[in-house]
Amino acid sequence: MGRIEFSVITKRTEWLKAAGTDNANKVLVKYLADHKVPAKMPRSKCRVCKMPLTWGSGTYAFDHLDNRSYNISQRNCFLVCRNDHGKATKTKVIRHYNPYFGGVDYTSTIKLKDGYKKTARKPVKKTVKKPTRKTAEKPAHRTARKPVRKTTRKGR
Repeated sequence: MGRIEFSVITKRTEWLKAAGTDNANKVLVKYLADHKVPAKMPRSKCRVCKMPLTWGSGTYAFDHLDNRSYNISQRNCFLVCRNDHGKATKTKVIRHYNPYFGGVDYTSTIKLKDGYKKTARKPVKKTVKKPTRKTAEKPAHRTARKPVRKTTRKGR
Protein backbone atom coordinates (compact mmCIF):
# COMPACT_ATOMS: atom_id res chain seq x y z
CA MET A 1 0.00 0.00 0.00
CA GLY A 2 1.42 3.38 -0.99
CA ARG A 3 1.74 6.57 0.96
CA ILE A 4 -1.50 8.56 1.29
CA GLU A 5 -1.19 12.34 1.41
CA PHE A 6 -3.13 14.49 3.86
CA SER A 7 -6.09 16.42 2.47
CA VAL A 8 -5.72 20.16 1.84
CA ILE A 9 -8.17 20.90 4.67
CA THR A 10 -6.07 18.85 7.12
CA LYS A 11 -2.86 20.58 6.00
CA ARG A 12 -4.32 24.08 6.33
CA THR A 13 -5.83 23.29 9.72
CA GLU A 14 -2.47 21.97 11.00
CA TRP A 15 -0.70 25.03 9.55
CA LEU A 16 -3.01 27.40 11.43
CA LYS A 17 -2.80 25.37 14.66
CA ALA A 18 1.01 25.36 14.53
CA ALA A 19 1.05 29.16 14.05
CA GLY A 20 -0.41 29.58 17.52
CA THR A 21 -1.09 33.34 17.30
CA ASP A 22 -4.43 35.01 17.95
CA ASN A 23 -4.68 36.08 14.32
CA ALA A 24 -4.10 32.50 13.15
CA ASN A 25 -6.73 31.21 15.60
CA LYS A 26 -9.30 33.69 14.25
CA VAL A 27 -8.48 32.62 10.68
CA LEU A 28 -8.76 28.95 11.72
CA VAL A 29 -12.20 29.39 13.30
CA LYS A 30 -13.43 31.30 10.24
CA TYR A 31 -11.90 28.73 7.88
CA LEU A 32 -13.53 25.80 9.67
CA ALA A 33 -16.91 27.55 9.81
CA ASP A 34 -17.07 28.89 6.22
CA HIS A 35 -14.82 26.37 4.42
CA LYS A 36 -13.33 29.28 2.46
CA VAL A 37 -9.62 29.57 1.86
CA PRO A 38 -8.13 32.64 3.56
CA ALA A 39 -6.76 35.28 1.20
CA LYS A 40 -3.34 35.16 2.87
CA MET A 41 -2.15 32.39 5.13
CA PRO A 42 -0.33 33.67 8.23
CA ARG A 43 3.22 32.59 8.96
CA SER A 44 3.56 29.41 10.97
CA LYS A 45 6.27 27.64 13.00
CA CYS A 46 7.92 24.24 12.98
CA ARG A 47 6.52 22.12 15.82
CA VAL A 48 10.00 20.95 16.86
CA CYS A 49 12.47 23.82 16.45
CA LYS A 50 10.00 26.77 16.19
CA MET A 51 11.58 27.98 12.93
CA PRO A 52 9.27 30.43 11.08
CA LEU A 53 7.70 28.97 7.94
CA THR A 54 5.98 30.63 4.98
CA TRP A 55 3.03 29.01 3.15
CA GLY A 56 4.04 27.84 -0.32
CA SER A 57 7.80 28.12 0.19
CA GLY A 58 8.40 24.35 0.26
CA THR A 59 10.64 24.50 3.35
CA TYR A 60 8.20 22.44 5.41
CA ALA A 61 6.59 19.01 5.41
CA PHE A 62 3.43 17.52 6.89
CA ASP A 63 4.57 14.31 8.57
CA HIS A 64 2.66 11.31 9.91
CA LEU A 65 3.26 11.24 13.68
CA ASP A 66 2.75 7.50 14.14
CA ASN A 67 4.59 6.55 10.90
CA ARG A 68 1.47 4.91 9.45
CA SER A 69 0.87 6.55 6.08
CA TYR A 70 -2.70 5.26 5.84
CA ASN A 71 -3.72 7.18 9.00
CA ILE A 72 -4.61 10.58 7.54
CA SER A 73 -6.52 11.97 10.51
CA GLN A 74 -5.99 15.49 11.87
CA ARG A 75 -4.34 14.13 15.04
CA ASN A 76 -1.70 12.32 12.97
CA CYS A 77 -0.69 15.42 10.96
CA PHE A 78 2.45 17.20 12.21
CA LEU A 79 4.02 20.32 10.68
CA VAL A 80 7.84 20.25 10.67
CA CYS A 81 10.62 21.94 8.72
CA ARG A 82 12.55 19.85 6.19
CA ASN A 83 15.59 19.71 8.46
CA ASP A 84 13.68 18.14 11.40
CA HIS A 85 11.78 15.84 9.04
CA GLY A 86 15.10 14.46 7.77
CA LYS A 87 16.35 13.93 11.33
CA ALA A 88 13.22 12.02 12.38
CA THR A 89 12.90 9.79 9.31
CA LYS A 90 15.81 7.43 8.69
CA THR A 91 16.17 5.01 5.80
CA LYS A 92 17.72 1.57 5.78
CA VAL A 93 18.90 -0.19 2.60
CA ILE A 94 18.50 -3.96 2.62
CA ARG A 95 20.52 -6.04 0.16
CA HIS A 96 18.90 -9.23 -1.09
CA TYR A 97 21.48 -11.78 -2.21
CA ASN A 98 21.08 -14.39 -4.91
CA PRO A 99 21.21 -17.83 -3.23
CA TYR A 100 22.80 -19.52 -6.27
CA PHE A 101 25.51 -17.07 -7.34
CA GLY A 102 26.03 -15.12 -4.08
CA GLY A 103 25.90 -11.62 -5.56
CA VAL A 104 23.42 -8.86 -4.72
CA ASP A 105 20.19 -9.61 -6.58
CA TYR A 106 18.31 -6.38 -5.67
CA THR A 107 18.05 -3.80 -2.90
CA SER A 108 15.02 -2.43 -1.06
CA THR A 109 14.69 0.65 1.10
CA ILE A 110 12.76 0.77 4.38
CA LYS A 111 11.82 3.95 6.22
CA LEU A 112 12.40 3.91 9.94
CA LYS A 113 10.95 6.56 12.26
CA ASP A 114 13.10 7.86 15.09
CA GLY A 115 10.25 10.06 16.26
CA TYR A 116 10.12 13.58 17.55
CA LYS A 117 11.65 14.02 20.98
CA LYS A 118 9.89 16.22 23.48
CA THR A 119 11.80 19.02 25.12
CA ALA A 120 13.49 18.05 28.36
CA ARG A 121 11.84 19.21 31.55
CA LYS A 122 13.72 20.68 34.46
CA PRO A 123 14.70 17.98 36.97
CA VAL A 124 12.80 17.99 40.24
CA LYS A 125 14.96 18.27 43.35
CA LYS A 126 14.46 15.36 45.68
CA THR A 127 14.80 15.78 49.40
CA VAL A 128 17.13 13.30 51.08
CA LYS A 129 15.71 11.63 54.16
CA LYS A 130 18.00 11.22 57.12
CA PRO A 131 18.28 7.73 58.61
CA THR A 132 16.34 7.27 61.82
CA ARG A 133 18.98 5.12 63.54
CA LYS A 134 22.71 5.74 63.50
CA THR A 135 25.08 2.89 62.70
CA ALA A 136 27.20 3.45 65.84
CA GLU A 137 24.21 2.77 68.10
CA LYS A 138 23.57 -0.75 66.79
CA PRO A 139 23.51 -3.42 69.49
CA ALA A 140 26.51 -5.74 69.63
CA HIS A 141 24.49 -8.93 69.19
CA ARG A 142 23.35 -7.84 65.71
CA THR A 143 26.78 -6.94 64.40
CA ALA A 144 28.69 -9.99 65.76
CA ARG A 145 29.05 -13.04 63.52
CA LYS A 146 27.50 -16.32 64.48
CA PRO A 147 29.90 -19.23 65.03
CA VAL A 148 30.10 -21.83 62.28
CA ARG A 149 28.78 -25.29 63.26
CA LYS A 150 30.88 -28.30 62.46
CA THR A 151 28.99 -31.35 61.35
CA THR A 152 30.30 -34.87 61.75
CA ARG A 153 29.33 -37.90 59.78
CA LYS A 154 27.84 -40.77 61.69
CA GLY A 155 28.51 -44.34 60.75
CA ARG A 156 32.17 -44.18 59.67
